[in-house]
Amino acid sequence: MDSLAAGAADYDRSQSDLFQAICFDLERKSWSVRENALPAALAKALRNRAGSADIPAYKAAGIGRSDGFHTNASERRDKISWIDQSHPADQAWCAWADALQAALNKNLYLGLNRFESHFSRYETGDFYRKHLDAFIGTGNRRISIVTYLNDDWLVSDGGALALYTGADNPEIITVPPKMGTIVIFLSTDIAHEVLVTDKTRYSIAGWYR
Repeated sequence: MDSLAAGAADYDRSQSDLFQAICFDLERKSWSVRENALPAALAKALRNRAGSADIPAYKAAGIGRSDGFHTNASERRDKISWIDQSHPADQAWCAWADALQAALNKNLYLGLNRFESHFSRYETGDFYRKHLDAFIGTGNRRISIVTYLNDDWLVSDGGALALYTGADNPEIITVPPKMGTIVIFLSTDIAHEVLVTDKTRYSIAGWYR
């Protein structure tokens, strides 16, 4: 095996191991946090894409769906740009997400058949109050995923994701939005919030249906 093929094989094994670990976490505790999970080259390409003027314009994020959709700056202040696969970085991200979806279906029998995602930008002072991504019985979002795209992020920069875990023994897990970190959880089970950020913060939020 030449060095290029060997490198590809090692990459495939590392991704397979990552996906297996995520599935194990979801089955055991309904959430998973994995640092340096997104391949470095892909994370860098997505960070460049998120900050580019070429993507669809960021718009104020809202709350609710259809006729109930509205914006509320007291609840959330981020801006979003939906990913439409019009750029190679978008396509690579969606291919990675599709591979994870296949692993989730194979290991957890979830029957996921659709994925959607958007870039999120939080400016200084922005936040998103505690919420759930879906409610039991609505039959829409099953799995939520957040991917962070911030170099050299310090705890003092704020902007952490707070996960509210454990129904019987509640625990708050805080996750700094560092480059390549992935957070994935059951959309109906894990309430979460984005704490106030002290500098511009980029991420991708996505949902498997």
